[in-house]
Amino acid sequence: MALRIDETISGAPAVWMLAIGVTALALALGHPGGPSMKGTSVHYGPPPSAEPASPTQTQLAVPPVAEIPALPKEETRPKVTLIREEIGEVQGWLRAYGFDPGPVDLMPGPRTIAAVRAFEAAHQLPETGNLDRALLEALRRASGLPLR
Repeated sequence: MALRIDETISGAPAVWMLAIGVTALALALGHPGGPSMKGTSVHYGPPPSAEPASPTQTQLAVPPVAEIPALPKEETRPKVTLIREEIGEVQGWLRAYGFDPGPVDLMPGPRTIAAVRAFEAAHQLPETGNLDRALLEALRRASGLPLR
């Protein structure tokens, strides 16, 4: 049901309610045209001073490019292409070989990734941290058992 102008909201005409809302919004946002702001000026930024600002005060000091420290290189996240049961097998093999993958919970957490990298370093493999088919085969080969 649409509200007509001559209808009231809690006893007040709808037009007056709208006018009060607009005025309150103007006051809240600091609109210079608001009724309480007439005759005043709004200043944004530091308070005005009697002295003019020198050029060095208004300019930002930007260090030369050579002085900006380099951000640390973010390591890429290892890829996980194994299913949960295979991740559990990887964690089991790592634990058997003396690398601590954390709990065997079938989830590739940070301790599992660190153990994978330590295994890869110990066996002269590229240290990727990836949980993939190549890692699983390397773990199986390191056992000396016949491969499946």
